[in-house]
Amino acid sequence: MSLPSPPKKRIHLNFFENACTGSHMSPGQWRDLSDKTHGKDRLPYWLSLAQLAEKGKISFIFFADSYSLFDIYSSSISPILRAGAHCAALDPMVLIPAMASVTKSVGFGVTGSTSYLNPYILARTMSSLDHLTEGRVAWNVVTSWSKSAALALGKDDVVPHDKRYEVASEYMDLVYRFWESSWGEGAKVWDRENRVAYDAEKVKKIEHKGQYLKASSPHQTHPSPQRTPVLFQAGTSKMGREFGSKHAEAIYVGGLVPSQTAPSIAQIRADAAAQGRDSQSIKFFVGITPILGATLEEAQAKYERARENADIVGGLAQFSGYTGIDLSRFPLDEVFELKDAPGDAATHTFLENFNKATGNTEPWTPRRLGETMALGGFHPAPVGTPEMVADVFEQWINEADVDGFNIAYVTSPGSFEDVVYLLRPELVKRGLMWEDYDVPGGTLRENLYGVEGQKYLRDDHYGYKFKYPSDFEGDTAVLSNGKQEVVNGEKSEVASNGVTKAG
Repeated sequence: MSLPSPPKKRIHLNFFENACTGSHMSPGQWRDLSDKTHGKDRLPYWLSLAQLAEKGKISFIFFADSYSLFDIYSSSISPILRAGAHCAALDPMVLIPAMASVTKSVGFGVTGSTSYLNPYILARTMSSLDHLTEGRVAWNVVTSWSKSAALALGKDDVVPHDKRYEVASEYMDLVYRFWESSWGEGAKVWDRENRVAYDAEKVKKIEHKGQYLKASSPHQTHPSPQRTPVLFQAGTSKMGREFGSKHAEAIYVGGLVPSQTAPSIAQIRADAAAQGRDSQSIKFFVGITPILGATLEEAQAKYERARENADIVGGLAQFSGYTGIDLSRFPLDEVFELKDAPGDAATHTFLENFNKATGNTEPWTPRRLGETMALGGFHPAPVGTPEMVADVFEQWINEADVDGFNIAYVTSPGSFEDVVYLLRPELVKRGLMWEDYDVPGGTLRENLYGVEGQKYLRDDHYGYKFKYPSDFEGDTAVLSNGKQEVVNGEKSEVASNGVTKAG
């Protein structure tokens, strides 16, 4: 008698968006007559998208964000403006309450930088969003790598990579204290008889004076439904993995094929387990840009139309913006000659990795790279029927141990409609998605974990240590005498100039 097969992992689908007016990951696709992204500066676009997401039982609408325009390619913003991509951007945080007002269960993930946003203001903004969405918000924690963003925000250059993560670690300790430590559960009383709205005895002032940050105030906002928003993160460098294994509840990972991504996922899960966390409590999402049709012929026709609309130079400007490498010196239709010029080695490495991942043997020209970037870029971009694309999703689930997908659009709302009406029914049929949200009308964290009542951080999460009435100040806290700093739970001496010494 054969044993029953184990149940399949049920996955989460996210709509991957950006509040730029025009294309996001696919420059030039605004030219398609069915595309509505020219209307992203008006609420009807966003309200309709939110309602579509809820109809499709989408977990998050995930907003990427940046604080500048891509200006590396030809040292100009002209290519990205002409392409209508990553520009004319709104602040995504202001869109979320409106989208929440026409939905009950779909979540909203929004990006915020620990390098540029004041932690007190960020904590208040996220608490406000969590209140107004009734607990359906996530914060995508980024440290920001773009020099143009640094210049836009009054800095001379980007803070070095490792230092950005040091700042981010202290930043997390401070916002945990605002969200988790400042207000007790019973602080909101609305006691008419005794004329007490909030119990001052249950509200603590947060005092923080660290190596990079300082604050002296209670949290201005009372506890929201989740207190701490769901914590999303991206980054697979060594420090990025360490940060994610400690703080993240969901992680956005890259990779063109499962074998590229599986080692990073396995390592982060192992790192999380070593810190006492359930390794499966971190949910991994891979980016993907499917082109779907009811038939293969329909899918191929959509792909050919997308190729026709693709903005080649816009795709190259996008690549240059992501990598900091100006490719404008290369003729569009000549095979890359990569020698010893700045950026040549990194470009060669990217193209070689792409070849290894996909089995490509064709020579690369800038035109071909620009088209690739304009049709999925760093993401896999399967073209086919719902059954064919679902096979690709299953491969990622089985071989890379992902928990979900951040789905980027080619055209909107068309690409997202295809996910809801074509792909999702196939995933449900295979037991990979649910008929309804696990907790309809519940918080994002409850639906992420599929556990009713799991509104707050899990008790094995680092942030749980800050739970009121805890006086825990965090692993980065400088003790009151200024002589010691706690780093990753171990004390080390701090020199008078603030530089940590080995100890």
